[in-house]
Amino acid sequence: MPDSAPALHSVRVASRRTGLSPDLLRAWEKRYHAVAPTRTAGGQRNYSDADIERLKLLAQAVAAGRQIGQVAGLSETELRALAAADAPHLAPPDPADANEAVATAFLSGALAAAEEFDASTLEAILRTAALRLPSDQVLDRVFGPLLLAIGTRWHEGTFPPANGHLATTVIRRVLNWMTDFPLVPDNAPRIVVGTPAFQMHDLGAMLAATAAASNGWRVTFLGASLPAPELIRAARMANADAVALSIVHPTDDLRVASELRALRAGLPGHVALVVGGAGARSYAGVLDEIGAQRLPSIAALRSWLRQRLEKPVDTSPDVP
Repeated sequence: MPDSAPALHSVRVASRRTGLSPDLLRAWEKRYHAVAPTRTAGGQRNYSDADIERLKLLAQAVAAGRQIGQVAGLSETELRALAAADAPHLAPPDPADANEAVATAFLSGALAAAEEFDASTLEAILRTAALRLPSDQVLDRVFGPLLLAIGTRWHEGTFPPANGHLATTVIRRVLNWMTDFPLVPDNAPRIVVGTPAFQMHDLGAMLAATAAASNGWRVTFLGASLPAPELIRAARMANADAVALSIVHPTDDLRVASELRALRAGLPGHVALVVGGAGARSYAGVLDEIGAQRLPSIAALRSWLRQRLEKPVDTSPDVP
């Protein structure tokens, strides 16, 4: 009597059994040839038991800190040996470790989709990450590292400009969606976020806006290169408690320094001014001079936002 045909499983079943999202499965298959599922006449993917076992082993390797590109070409025997070697060195699992492994998988899948010029997969992976991971972790472990990797590879000449533009367009769209997602009460503190004049890169500001929204602040996002008078006007119209700026490039620009001085001079005294971004350090002198807070990371901004929520300052209007 002939052997029965091997069991085949849909994408949904494969996703549930491996813990990998359907979009991540697709990215691993397309970019790294992790598995080669069969397809139905209608083009739907079917996974064998062996495919699912291999995907589980790959997920374990990624969870142990390896990049998917480093392990996707290994045989099942090699993957099992790797898992056995890793096991004694892994701490007992806890929710934070599980989230870190998931974030690493999302990051690798997102970068693969960007490299493949696959906007739909990239957006699906980022949206799924935003829904599955806590907001702090998705910004710190997925969006931030993804932007850094894209920027680094672009400067090295290994990431085509068109791919970079596609990726940042998708990232911008997902961050906008995330900023609008939290339900923030009307009486929450208010923050205006953007970049000063002559600063054209606003993705760092978008990360800051998303962090503020997810930490209970009402956000007004203004985008890039706004002159000091307009930032002042926006802060007054929004009844802002704080203005947050991102500075990337150019660094050590006298025009930007002048804008920062003008902004602080024109803002009401109770409105805090916080500045971050890769280029903020070059303006440390002027920031100290005007009493602005320099925050070196999104994590530092998050801490500052939470402290202000716990200990609000006097926001009564200045007396002329």
